[in-house]
Amino acid sequence: MKRIILIDDHSIVRIGIRTLLETHPDFQVVAEADSRKSALEALERERPELAIVDLILGSDDGIDFIKECRTRYNGLKILVITMQDEGVYAERVIRAGAKGFVPKEIAADKLLEAVETVLSGEVYLSRASGSRILGRILQDEIPEKNSPVQTLSDRELHVFQMLGTGMKTKEIAESLGLSGKTIETYREKIKSKLKLKNAKALLEVAKRWVNTGKM
Repeated sequence: MKRIILIDDHSIVRIGIRTLLETHPDFQVVAEADSRKSALEALERERPELAIVDLILGSDDGIDFIKECRTRYNGLKILVITMQDEGVYAERVIRAGAKGFVPKEIAADKLLEAVETVLSGEVYLSRASGSRILGRILQDEIPEKNSPVQTLSDRELHVFQMLGTGMKTKEIAESLGLSGKTIETYREKIKSKLKLKNAKALLEVAKRWVNTGKM
């Protein structure tokens, strides 16, 4: 049996994925988690072969979590399943250490295929993302900036997501161990890169991004 942990801050999503995975005779869901803290505790306790991870984990950053898992758990395979924009995130999560990226609207049989592929040691991506990423890696190209959000650095993207969950500047600063002034600087950079006029527009776009994966 292949031991799997589900890491998503929405219980209904975890229930759906668990139900699907348990139709496969070789898959066993050994734990669920809704945050970085509970996920690390479960990983230490269960030592699964695969973690299925969402990128939005409350105030926790999914990309940072993937990097942490790569460092702490040698051999753990990670499959990202999210509603966030594939064009923005697919390459970021692969470079962070994940072995696959699938959207949450993926068909059930494709999700099972993705899990099997990642567990076998291969990388699972859509054909378009796979070709694009491989081409850039082989040619050492700078990623395209098709989406304005793709121009954000990983840290700016995390702050953007935190704003989208309703967190205030002070809360973000405390969570990241940074000063309020530093977070304000990030906010200004994000507004500039996304060409947003004011703080209200920034919050509206951030909330829409977190909830829909779209600007």
